[in-house]
Amino acid sequence: MSYFRLCPRQPHAGLEHAGRALLLSAALGLSSLCSASAASITLNDAHQFDITASTVITLDGAPISAAELASAGQGFNAQVNASNVTPNAGAGTANLIALRNLLKGPVTSLDPLSVLNQPITATADTVLRDVPGGDLANLALGDSLEVSGVIDANNSIVAARIRFRANGFGDWKLSGLVSGLAGSQLAIGAQPVDFTGVTPLNCVPALQDGQFVEISALADPGYTPASTLTQLTALGCLDPLLVNPPPGTVPVAVEGIISALPDPMPVPAQFTLLGAEVTTTALTEYRGGTIDDLDLGVRVVVSGFYDALARTLLANEIRFVQAQVRFEAPLAPADIDPGHSLVIMGSSVEFTPQTRDEDGIAASGLNSARQVEIRGLIDSAGQIYATRVRERGNPDLADTRLRGPVTSVAAPELLVLGITIDSSLAAFRDANNMPMTANAFFAAVQPGTLVAAEAGVYNPSTQTLQPALLGLVDTPLPPQAGKGAGAAGVARGTVSAAGIDELFRNGFE
Repeated sequence: MSYFRLCPRQPHAGLEHAGRALLLSAALGLSSLCSASAASITLNDAHQFDITASTVITLDGAPISAAELASAGQGFNAQVNASNVTPNAGAGTANLIALRNLLKGPVTSLDPLSVLNQPITATADTVLRDVPGGDLANLALGDSLEVSGVIDANNSIVAARIRFRANGFGDWKLSGLVSGLAGSQLAIGAQPVDFTGVTPLNCVPALQDGQFVEISALADPGYTPASTLTQLTALGCLDPLLVNPPPGTVPVAVEGIISALPDPMPVPAQFTLLGAEVTTTALTEYRGGTIDDLDLGVRVVVSGFYDALARTLLANEIRFVQAQVRFEAPLAPADIDPGHSLVIMGSSVEFTPQTRDEDGIAASGLNSARQVEIRGLIDSAGQIYATRVRERGNPDLADTRLRGPVTSVAAPELLVLGITIDSSLAAFRDANNMPMTANAFFAAVQPGTLVAAEAGVYNPSTQTLQPALLGLVDTPLPPQAGKGAGAAGVARGTVSAAGIDELFRNGFE
């Protein structure tokens, strides 16, 4: 997170919360005398929006200052309503920045980590704030956490930010999809809720199973993981993807988890994010993966045009938030620790609440050696998390697959996920699956490039793979466009940076 030191430092004003909005407006006006772009927010490392004197900034609906945004914003899931937006909502001027927590409450499980009985996936890319020792292993049952991120259709959460609150909360927050509605009883995932005396708001035509809700409740000192959540102060329905987007068809960029896929997949592809149906065209570009990586539980950022009335999103670009990796190779029963992880081709792969496990391998293991396909993602520390585990028949070392980021290159070999790939017998393909020469392939490959080796002969003793086909998975990102000319748009995703002038950081806390 970077700060812009463009104006002289101001003395601390000791301002109260109620006056921040007015003072923020005045301060931002003053900062414009020093710089035309003294403040900005970036979502998912790719969508940057200027903050101006008119920008409203909120956290869970309450106004916060630009200083608070810059100090604490990284990792929050945020919606930015903007003007002057580019066609893919890559840049613009922020009118509203709304940060949101999905959960605020006590830890109810450590394995998996859960808050208010909602399972949470945390990776090396999760921003940790005030967590003892900076390690989630130091948490205890009953500790108070606030969690921001994206939610899956099974009410599990991929956390982008987790904050430990040593002094707890006066009120709790629970977000998710309603199930088991009966009278004044419902459930959010595994958490039963009694909303007696509370009128559901904004639920059209009425509160029903499948709707996404936010619940506020008073903290309950007697609560246990087996308790029904009571003492509600509010229950409201809202769109899980975009809250109050501009009318008509507008440019958007939204982060979410794929919640539904048609079977068979049509061409061009279609899928569902919670709150919107996504359609693609032959011109849709894929980043960090391919059309074949579209799968349940996979986290993506979709850029394109959103029709608020129809709740449909026409995708110009689909970016996989974390690089998609893939293995297919023999596994023995001893390679699997049911419920936790497995080891395939020398790589440790962890299971998460988002792991799809149709064949029960992740949950129960194997009775005998089988060919197994793993689809997953890799975080910034190199840890791999399974998004899908499938059984693919009898074990066959002569028909294996590997996809992942390149670690090192020494033609005709390259190192991928600890496996040395020998390309001496391979045919080469570019990211559009068109033939290319070996020289062109190796000229395009560098550490971090995502490649796929297909139809390979794998030697587990030497950790080598000789594929029949070796291809590029991704193409370079195009240059970022400048701001548009007046168009309204929306971006929603993870805050990767929030920069402010030194004026705000020191004078308006």
